[in-house]
Amino acid sequence: MLFRSRFAEALDLLRTALADKPDYATARWNKSLLDLRLGNFAEGWRGYEWRWRYEGFPTPRRDLAQPLWLGDEPVAGKTVAVPWEQGLGDTIHFCRYLALLEERGARVLFAPQRPLRGLMKGLGGNVELVDLLDLLEDRVTFDYQVPLLSLPLAFATASDSIPNAAPYLRPEAVRVARWRNRLGNHGFKVGICWQGNTGNLDRGRSFPVSSFASIARLPGVRLINLHKGDGLAQLSSLPDGMEVETLGDGFDAGPDAFVDTAAVMTLCDLVITSDTAVAHLGGALGVRTWVALKAVPDWRWQCDRTDSPWYPTLRLFRQKSRGRWQPVFGDIE
Repeated sequence: MLFRSRFAEALDLLRTALADKPDYATARWNKSLLDLRLGNFAEGWRGYEWRWRYEGFPTPRRDLAQPLWLGDEPVAGKTVAVPWEQGLGDTIHFCRYLALLEERGARVLFAPQRPLRGLMKGLGGNVELVDLLDLLEDRVTFDYQVPLLSLPLAFATASDSIPNAAPYLRPEAVRVARWRNRLGNHGFKVGICWQGNTGNLDRGRSFPVSSFASIARLPGVRLINLHKGDGLAQLSSLPDGMEVETLGDGFDAGPDAFVDTAAVMTLCDLVITSDTAVAHLGGALGVRTWVALKAVPDWRWQCDRTDSPWYPTLRLFRQKSRGRWQPVFGDIE
């Protein structure tokens, strides 16, 4: 509740700043994040469009010649192009909206990040996957374009109208069968991920793999490593009595990210992860997933709540004070 009250205070300060300077893009952007965090979705999605004028925004604006679609024009019989933006987790989170475009009768061209093209084949429907350069260089024909994270605004998403049916992504059946044979059916399988990509975005989100030590010692529990990249070296110095099963060099070794991860996650009884793309993948797959969150996490996890309106199968465990993960894992255990 303390954090919520400070957010409300910050919102008042931003309103004051914008009353004096309405075109202050940084204030517009920060206000939109606060509005979304506090559940003020109508105001938040409108303000989120200022991201393209915020100098610190990580994705460059795509200057496509086709008109921007934000929900006003009918799209039945039209072709709508949707380019990716921001991170892999954002794509996994918001690709759910492509089905809503199809429901309106649109032909949908989706340009995800290249590493996600394999995973996005599990979207279902008739979404056509294209490369971003196909859109930028007019290699394909389309009538409208809309950036991926503008779709909540286009569909007027409110707290009671979030499209949260799960699963909306499905793993490759062949990979699921392969990993089922590899993992077997014994034990209570817990997929774990403790770190995202390093950088400013990951600051404070990750925790040491040793945080899982008490869970690893529970009778019948098997910890299955879902993590790749930075942080793997921690597996060479685990606490006594802690074991983590690794899945070999071939695990997600090709050009497609998360295709093996998705298959393995559906075979786990539970996934426990930091706030990274694995959390969004668990929700998209409809897998039972517990997410350990830092004291002030990303806006989409909102405030205080232990569930997520975006993902029915997620449960949220929050730090009560900055940097302290032990109480979080005490709650998880």
